[in-house]
Amino acid sequence: MIETEAQVQRLDGVHAWVKIKPHTPCGRCDPETGCKAMALSRMFAQSQDGFRVKNPLSFKAGDWVTVAVEEQMLLKSAVWAYGVPLLLLIAGAAAGQWLAPQMPASAVLGGVLGFVVGFVLLKQQHQLAASAEPVIVAGKAVSGPPFLSPCQMKRKP
Repeated sequence: MIETEAQVQRLDGVHAWVKIKPHTPCGRCDPETGCKAMALSRMFAQSQDGFRVKNPLSFKAGDWVTVAVEEQMLLKSAVWAYGVPLLLLIAGAAAGQWLAPQMPASAVLGGVLGFVVGFVLLKQQHQLAASAEPVIVAGKAVSGPPFLSPCQMKRKP
């Protein structure tokens, strides 16, 4: 299992929204501009304030928890998300070129068709997505301190 620490932000039925604990400082902190790694991640981050995870142990908002995801499920998800559409793109291009070698655009059309079929198959893999969902496996049922970035921790008097 791949695990990380997080703090429960809010509850949503049998799920909890958690915010991942910032990792330890990497040594690139700048007192004037802040943490370079955090600035870079904020630049590319989505606007969501946390992640939805299964909460079978009924932790409350403010509790520190350990969130885990199965390594095999993570690998399967990556193969489905990236490998299958790519493989079908290549197979479609090869089939298009083989079926109509005299048409120059046949490989392109076959590749596009294979890519679309790959994403349709990916969309129908609801079971894989449900089994790959992160889950809370442990934690402390006490409210912890608010999140501080590594740079804020460093500047704390």
